[in-house]
Amino acid sequence: MLLITLIVGLIGAILMFAGDMTLYYDPNDYDNNGSLEPVINIMKKLPKKRVMIGGIIGPVAAFLYCIGFYHIVLMADESVHIPAIISFLLCCMGIISGGAYHSHCAYLGLLGEDEQRKDLDIVMDYLKRIGFILYGGEGAGLLIFTILILMGRTMLSAWMAVLSPVILFLLKPLARKLPKGLHMVICGGFSNVIFVVYYVAALIVYTVG
Repeated sequence: MLLITLIVGLIGAILMFAGDMTLYYDPNDYDNNGSLEPVINIMKKLPKKRVMIGGIIGPVAAFLYCIGFYHIVLMADESVHIPAIISFLLCCMGIISGGAYHSHCAYLGLLGEDEQRKDLDIVMDYLKRIGFILYGGEGAGLLIFTILILMGRTMLSAWMAVLSPVILFLLKPLARKLPKGLHMVICGGFSNVIFVVYYVAALIVYTVG
């Protein structure tokens, strides 16, 4: 069961990353100025069907992520079962919001024309509110799990805390400095790239022992 959750979680992370790239990948890259404007400028030039497919991938990937997050409960010692459950539920709440964010992000491309600017601003404001739930819930859940790892209350060695998504997320400022092309892929899908790294490492640790 544990192995299945890790594999499904990895598939969810890869699928969500694919959704990111479907939504706004551009070989010419984009200027990361801290706003969504560069991404909007890419998406509004893409075929509408591509943008729709990219958005639809989000909820599907979020479902797989939720299954993957159950490894938190399976890996935790019985003595910390309740904190592990809380961590799992918070992560699920966050990624479900993330799936919604991903699907609604498609509106930025579908409503990207200048004459629709007023509607687009409303969508962007709404996305920001969803983002608070995404990063707040998932961040809190992953922080709890990372603490459990450091305390030696999981099947993972303490050093695995370094590869926890909540720690890897701190590297995002460095990802913004990557060269053109690599920046588009790594920084553009950063939240999912770090989960891919974590799940691959967890699978190796679990299978190798």
